Order: sequence, then C-alpha cells, then structure tokens
Amino acid sequence: MSKVIMGAAALSIGDILGKVIGFIILPYLTAHLGASGYGALTLYLSVIQMLIIFISFSGQGLLPVKYMQEGEGSSLVFRRDNITLAMASSVLLVAIFYIVTLVANISVSFSDGFLVVLASLAQALNFINLSHLRISQTYKVAAIGQFLLSAFNVLFTIVLFEMIAATPGQRLIAIAASFFSIQLAYEFFVYKKIKGERITCEPVRKRYKEIVSYGLSLLPHHGSYWIKSSIDRFFIAHYMSTAVVGVYGLAFQLTSIVMLFFGVINQAFQPFIYRKLKENDFRGVELIQYGYTGLVIVACVIYFFIMPFVFPYLFKAEFYRAIYYFNILLPGTAFLSIYYIFTHSLFYYRKNKIISIITMGSMITHLVGIFIITMTTIKVEYFCFVYAVSSLFACAATFIYGKRQINIERKR
Repeated sequence: MSKVIMGAAALSIGDILGKVIGFIILPYLTAHLGASGYGALTLYLSVIQMLIIFISFSGQGLLPVKYMQEGEGSSLVFRRDNITLAMASSVLLVAIFYIVTLVANISVSFSDGFLVVLASLAQALNFINLSHLRISQTYKVAAIGQFLLSAFNVLFTIVLFEMIAATPGQRLIAIAASFFSIQLAYEFFVYKKIKGERITCEPVRKRYKEIVSYGLSLLPHHGSYWIKSSIDRFFIAHYMSTAVVGVYGLAFQLTSIVMLFFGVINQAFQPFIYRKLKENDFRGVELIQYGYTGLVIVACVIYFFIMPFVFPYLFKAEFYRAIYYFNILLPGTAFLSIYYIFTHSLFYYRKNKIISIITMGSMITHLVGIFIITMTTIKVEYFCFVYAVSSLFACAATFIYGKRQINIERKR
C-alpha cells in the first residue's frame, strides 16, 4: 500500500507542478494580449470547457467504476469506445460550425472555431487517458506526462507568440499541440504495450449507448459548473466589453489555481475512496473527506492574504481591478473544491440523478442571480457574489446527500 500511496503522491506532485508551470505564463499572456485580447481568449476557453463535456461524454467518471467493478479488460474497451465517440463528436461539431458560418454572419471565423474544437478534443482525450492511468495506478507515466504537457504548453505558446503573432488563435494551437503530443505518447508507450483482455460480449451499439446515456445524465452536473464559471463572461462581454471580461477572467483564473490544485488532490483520492467504499470502510472515507475539507479552508485563507501583495508585481495596471473580484470569487471556488470530494461516494453508487438534481438546483440559483443582476444594476462584483452563493448551495447539498448515502450503506 505504501508504494501505491507514494505513486499517487508522485502523480499529484507532477500534476501540480505542471499546473504551476501553466499559471506562470499568465503574466506573459496578459502582457502580450492586453485586456481585450485576453478577454477574447477567455471567451474561447469558456466554450472549450463546455465542449469537453460533450466530446468526452464524461467518460472519465465512469471508467474508474468499470475498472473497479468489471476489471481492467472492460475498462480498456470502455476507453477505446470513449475515444472513438469523442473523435466522432468532434468531427460532427466542426461540420455543424462550418454550416453555421455559411448561413449566418457570426464574428468568429471558421479557423478559430476549428481550433476551439481541436483544443477541446485534445483535452477530452487527456481526461479519459488520465482517468485510466490513475485507477490502474500507472502513476509514474501519468506524472511525467502531465508535467511535460504543461511544459510543452508554455513552450509552444512562447514560440508561437514570438515567431508568428500574439493572438488567441496561436494560444489555441499551442494548447492543442501540447495535449495531442502527450496523448500520442500515452498511446504508443503505454496502451500499445498492455496485453490485457479487451474482448467483450456486449455489442458495440450497447456500449456506445451506455457512454452516451452516462454523459447525458451528467450534463446538469457539469453544465452547472460551466454556467457558474463561464456564462458570466458572455453577459459581461455583452453589457460591458471584452476588456472587462479580460480583467474578470484573470480574477477567475487566479481563484482557479485553488480549484486545479485541489482538483489534482481530489482525483488522487478517488481510487482510495472507491476501494474503501468497496471494502465498506466508511470511516476511512469520512476521514479523507474531512481532512481534505480542512486543507481547502486553510489554503484559501493563506491565499486570500498573500495575493494582494504579489499581484502588482505580476500584472499591469489595467488588470488591477481583478484583485477586488478575486476576493469575492475565492469563497465560491473553495465551496466548489469541497463539493467535488463529496461527489465520489455518490458516483460510486451511481447516484447520477441525485447529483444532477443538486447541480440543477445550483445552476438555477446562479441563473436567477444573473437574471436579477440584468434586471437591476449590472456590476462585475455582483456576478462574483452570485457565483459564491450558488457554489455554497451545491457544496451543502452534496455534503448532506453524500453523508446520507454512506449512512444507508453502513446499515446494510
């Protein structure tokens, strides 16, 4: 077990270091793109977040369950089918967007739209592969891969910006190139060498239907996060400007450091939580959940006091308003970070409907808040406050239902 824990820790450290490298480039991006250019990039990245959900069908959530309940062979077949569907859905999205550009006058060029879909596919494949590498405990390869991915991401961005042009499109090319390069490495150096059984008695149509049905059932779950983290930017762009979106987007990115950091830790805990649930070690699950929650709270408090001091040294004066938005957004990010650790028990017992109901409620809360803002006074800080309230709703509801599910299983 110690080797497993060390492997998980190595992957988490590698992934976190990779994320840190990715955030180091933020001052470079804002300096070269300016508030308006960074605002446009932020809008593209918001669309990518949503497309990843459609392209991957949230398969990275069901794959570990397949591995634990049906074995590695079943999970490998699932991974292959999931990737096939991801590629097919990406082609369909490009075709639909091309038709839209022919019949409608839109401000986004076909080339930019194509790059958005390409970057979405690359990241969706990474989610799928990383999910399998984690649950199969292939930690060393995954850790190296994620670290190199972020390093390539930064390197490709700087090369393209300096040699061609500093544009949102070049940033999308760098994202797609870095993610695809690592996925190809995973395919040739890991999955081509796995000799496990990949034969299944189920017909292809049934397997595809399972993936699509699972993805559709979780659309409210993932859609809620997208609405809370991204839709605000489109309202701000419409009522204000892309420059304001750039400032708000930077504030959100800075709070997202917490989400990404604890997202890595949260995913690292997933296999351990699943194994403890399988062994009916419910006390062990609760210790992980409460310990993780404490870490999130302490980290956010420290981050809250540090950021105002370092911000002026990293970003230009046109972005200074971002620190004010950051202070309001941070509690919402903390609530969401805690929310995800309590979803594992619900996912394990396939309580997708409960998760969807909770996230639907959170999403409705957020949308009602936005509606009130648009009908009264439009200020960026109000959007930040709505984000915090809707995140608190999701966190509290998931904690209650997750604890209830564990109590039900404990009594059996």
